[in-house]
Amino acid sequence: MTVLLSCSTAREKEPFFQMRGVVLAWDDITNPEVLDWMAKMKATGMNTISICGHDYLDEEYAQMKQHWIDEGFDFEYEEHAMSFLLPRNLFATHPEYFRMDAEGNRKADGNGCPSCKEGLEVMMGNVEAFAKTHMPTNHRYYTWLFDGGDICHCPQCKDLSASDQGLIFENHIIKALKAFDPEAKLAHLAYHTTTPAPTKVRPEPGIFLEFAPFYRSWSEPLSNRDAIRPGLPFGWNHGDYLDMLKANIEWFGAEDAQVLEYWMDVSLVSDWKKPQKQLHFSQEVFLDDLKTYASLGIRNITCYGVFCDQNYVKMFGDVSFIEQYGNGLYNFRLDE
Repeated sequence: MTVLLSCSTAREKEPFFQMRGVVLAWDDITNPEVLDWMAKMKATGMNTISICGHDYLDEEYAQMKQHWIDEGFDFEYEEHAMSFLLPRNLFATHPEYFRMDAEGNRKADGNGCPSCKEGLEVMMGNVEAFAKTHMPTNHRYYTWLFDGGDICHCPQCKDLSASDQGLIFENHIIKALKAFDPEAKLAHLAYHTTTPAPTKVRPEPGIFLEFAPFYRSWSEPLSNRDAIRPGLPFGWNHGDYLDMLKANIEWFGAEDAQVLEYWMDVSLVSDWKKPQKQLHFSQEVFLDDLKTYASLGIRNITCYGVFCDQNYVKMFGDVSFIEQYGNGLYNFRLDE
C-alpha cells in the first residue's frame, strides 16, 4: 500500500525513490519569474535534471548548468546520440558503417550496423568527445539510438532484435566511457522497438535499464493490465508493458534501473507543436504507477516536463501537477 506522509514527517526518512528527476527543454526554464522550475523542484525534493534544446557548448548553457549544480542538483543529458557518435557524413565513403534496410540497401537515416567492427571502432572513438560536452554529475550517461530509426537487416544482423542490436552499441560505448570515467554507467533505453527485452546479447558491467513506456495510456494506471492506448503501433496493452518491464529487469537487474515517464509531458499531448494543449494529470494514476514501479524494485524515476513553460502558464495557469509529481515521489513509502 502507498502511504503519503506530510512533508515534515516524510523528510525524517530517506525517500524510497533515489532519483527524482525531470527532463526539460531550454525554453522551459528561461523565465523563472513566470515559472520557476528550480524553486518548485527544491520545494518538492526533486534532485535530478536534464535540459535539452540549446547549444551545449554555449556559454549561457554552461552558466545555467553550473547554477543548477551549485544549487545541489544532479545534472544529466538524456538524448539521442547516434548521429553524433556515427556522423552521417561518413556514409559517402563508408556506407558499410550504417544499417541495411530490408531490401538490401545501406541507409544513413537511422542507426549503424552493429556487425561492422570498423564502424564500431569509429563510434567508440567519438565517445570521449561526446562525453566532454555531455558530462553528467552522477556518472549516468545516455547515448540513445536514433529516435524512431530502423535497425540493420544485413545478413549478420537480421536475426538480432532491435534491443539486442542496441545493446551491442551500448556495450562498446560503455567500454569507451570507462576508459576516462571508471565510474561511468550507461542507459539501455527500452523504448519503441527496443521495449522488449534483449534475448541474445548480455549487458557489459555498467549498463543499466531505462524503461520508457511511450505507447501506454495515462488515463489508466499500468496496474490495469487490459488498458490500451488505441491507434498506435504494436498494439501493446498495459499487461504487455508490465511483462516487458519484468523481462528487462530480469535481463539487466533492478539495482540501477530507472523509469522515464511522460506523466507531465506537455509536448507529447501537444503533438510536439506550440501553442500547447492542456495537460490532464491524474494524481491517482501517477500514485498507482509509483506503487507498481516500486513493487518491481525500481528506485529511480524521471519524467518529461517539456513545453511546461511560461507560455503554458499564461494559457492555462494551473501547473500544480509539478508539485503533485515532486511530492508524490519524495513522500512515497512502501509498507515496512
